This record gives sequence, structure tokens and C-alpha cells, in this order.
Amino acid sequence: MSLSVSPLLSTGLSLLISRQRLFVVPAYTPEQEQVPFGRVNHNKYMVTDQVAYIGTSNWSADYFINTGGIGLVVNETGTETQGQESAKQEELPGDRVETKSARQQLQALFERDWDSQYAKPLDDFV
Repeated sequence: MSLSVSPLLSTGLSLLISRQRLFVVPAYTPEQEQVPFGRVNHNKYMVTDQVAYIGTSNWSADYFINTGGIGLVVNETGTETQGQESAKQEELPGDRVETKSARQQLQALFERDWDSQYAKPLDDFV
């Protein structure tokens, strides 16, 4: 089956393609199997091209409505991250230093987990 998006674009409709993965960390011992929720990736952040969100609440309506969680939005729109003391610096070959902002560090963390051997497409579980 082939899907063409040009008819959708000509009508002004937007197309959202979503991919999901489930992060499953195996138990290596019988004792680990007995620990409920002991092998979960429980991150609560979101990263876009220019903004990062870090929060304490689970992403369900009741947490946002009924709890007193806290969140931090890091907006890099139109900012320079080079030379910031708070940004993480990585040494590169040739004595060069690359400064990574908080948003860039969160993006690298997301990509590490997304590409991890523990992240499996949801279709694997259906």
C-alpha cells in the first residue's frame, strides 16, 4: 500500500506520524523480578528543536490536575549557548571544546534511550 501526502497538504490538513517505543529493562536475577517497578525508565521530560520541558508529574490528566508538581521550560529560541558556564562542555579532538546546552543534553539523553537495546517498537508487544 502506498500513501501520498500531497493530497492532504493541498487541502491544508497536516499529517502527524507518530512512533512509539516501550522501554523494557530485563531482570537479571530472580530477586530483581520481585521488585515492583524496579526496572523502569521513569523520565518526565520533552525535547523539541528549541525548547525542553523537565517536570515531576506523570503525563496523565489527574497528575496535572490533582498534584502540585513542578516543571521547568528551557527555551533556546534566539539564544547563544557558547561560553555559558552552566552548559556542559565536552572535549573534542584537537583541544576543541563543544558547549552543550541543557536542551541539547536532554536531546542526547532521549536519543540514547530511543536507540537503546531496551527500547522496542510497540508492534513487538501486540
